[in-house]
Amino acid sequence: MHSRLFYVAGAALIIAACKTGSNLPPSAFLANQPITAASTSGALPSESDIEAMRDAFFAREVENEEVYRVFVTSDGYTRKQVAFNDSIGLKEDKAGDQAIADEIKKFDMVNSLQEGQIRVELYPTTGKFYRVRQAKPSIMKETDKIMSDDTTRWQFHFPKNQIIPKDFRVSYQVLLRKKITREQALKILTEQNTKKK
Repeated sequence: MHSRLFYVAGAALIIAACKTGSNLPPSAFLANQPITAASTSGALPSESDIEAMRDAFFAREVENEEVYRVFVTSDGYTRKQVAFNDSIGLKEDKAGDQAIADEIKKFDMVNSLQEGQIRVELYPTTGKFYRVRQAKPSIMKETDKIMSDDTTRWQFHFPKNQIIPKDFRVSYQVLLRKKITREQALKILTEQNTKKK
């Protein structure tokens, strides 16, 4: 066993506990790499690889205006609050979290890590959504849309009875893993194209 160290957007990403000789393509799991033929082959990351990726994402230095981070795979959804812990919170919604993870399953046709950021603006009097929009899109508009839509289901509460912050960012990573064969992927794409007609 050995560890690999990659640098992603100024932060170290440690892929730990990789077996020697692993054919996991490192570039497929760096954020927002172009999806190529190589993205449809290679080994899936192990659970420890995924945990290392998630931990590295959550451990990064907090950016200006960033309040939440979300890491999603088709097997799970993890959210972490990184700022304003005493003035804003979220109602837990495990069923909604699972629904988003389930939605990602249909994109598990390639090995790819999508990363983006959403800007959230709230009404200053009610704390309800005023506007949700992409601040930094990933390279995959389908997952960006899922993540933007996901944010609109969140229910905020404000312990101090003041709407703070009113304008903030949500960073996210969506890890896609090629879990199906080429034939299964073609069948899904054919079915989707038929529905659009």
